[in-house]
Amino acid sequence: WYQRRVHGLTSMVVSETTCRMEQSWPPPPGRALPWYTIDLDAPPEERWYEAVKPRAAQIKAMITEVIRTVTLGNPTVGRILQDFVDLGADNVLSRFPPEYAAEIRGIYAATGIDVGLLCVYQIFYEVEGLCTSIVTQTPEGDIRHTRNLDFGLFLGWDKANSTWALTELLRPLLFNAKFMKNGQNLYNATYYAGYIGLLTGAKKGGFSITVDSRYDTNLDKYLYEWLTGKWQALELGILTRTVMENNNTYDDALKSLSTIPIAGPAYIILGGAKTDEGAIITRNASGAIDVWTLAQQKAAGKYYVLETNYDHWKPAPFFDNRRTPAEKCLEKVGAENFSKETLYNVLSGKPNRNMLTTYTSLMHVPSGDYEAYMQYCPPPCDPW
Repeated sequence: WYQRRVHGLTSMVVSETTCRMEQSWPPPPGRALPWYTIDLDAPPEERWYEAVKPRAAQIKAMITEVIRTVTLGNPTVGRILQDFVDLGADNVLSRFPPEYAAEIRGIYAATGIDVGLLCVYQIFYEVEGLCTSIVTQTPEGDIRHTRNLDFGLFLGWDKANSTWALTELLRPLLFNAKFMKNGQNLYNATYYAGYIGLLTGAKKGGFSITVDSRYDTNLDKYLYEWLTGKWQALELGILTRTVMENNNTYDDALKSLSTIPIAGPAYIILGGAKTDEGAIITRNASGAIDVWTLAQQKAAGKYYVLETNYDHWKPAPFFDNRRTPAEKCLEKVGAENFSKETLYNVLSGKPNRNMLTTYTSLMHVPSGDYEAYMQYCPPPCDPW
């Protein structure tokens, strides 16, 4: 046993290395996320109106809570974010490609939330996030890409309800988006209202993308330089969305995601439609430092690549080993039984489902099947 203290939270947690998977499929009623259509042929300022207008107060409350708690936990990052907001709308929007800057202006028009605050929202995932992403294939080569998105660690612990404050504020903002272009469904993605980048998405017959946070010694350096205009790069979610909208093949996406500069380190998980199309791209701000593929894993007798929030060639830390339990669950299921149902069960097992988990997405690029479900983990549950 070991003891973890988190902003006054004290919990006795077992350092689990066993599979704690249960029969969790199908999801409970009411967990499927609502769908909105994002028309890429419409003016950028109008695209997100229906999704954000009814959630304006909730979006503002969430952004306010993040800035408050980030500043308490890391005054340096908090000061950087506030300085960025104080630059004014035109200056902060200059960090984004013009089309996406126009979308942010449209969200401001729909919600009344300050443009600077909305721009800070776009980089939250660089500052904080914990996740599990998996790309699997059966022995016949059928590819599936699944993920849990965990968000809110250290950002406000609600002692009365034993919940993370930010996580609870994020869940009501969730929806799925169907992106349309020239009357066709270009791709699907899962969103928190007010965010315009891409954290989870898939293009039928092409590829799927998820991102997991990565922390290295240069995180603050490159983020600060990007915010102040000294580092010319794309914000992570803007890169992944740009690739989803402009690349058509797995190989093209792999090249773009591995080489285009971004605002900070990340893990980008890529799935495809064909045998062996799957990879974990370990990134620094400049480019890929490692690409770990399904083909490499298959040669080693395994049929998956799995990423949490640590370099795959290093041991997971004792205080956050979500990797080993997930691996043991995947081995228990067996490659011949990989399906959306069994993979949902894997991701619903603790500690991969924990008190930070907001949703689970299930993507099958060959068929275009895309599903996402809101997730909860009431006590007793791992805090992360």
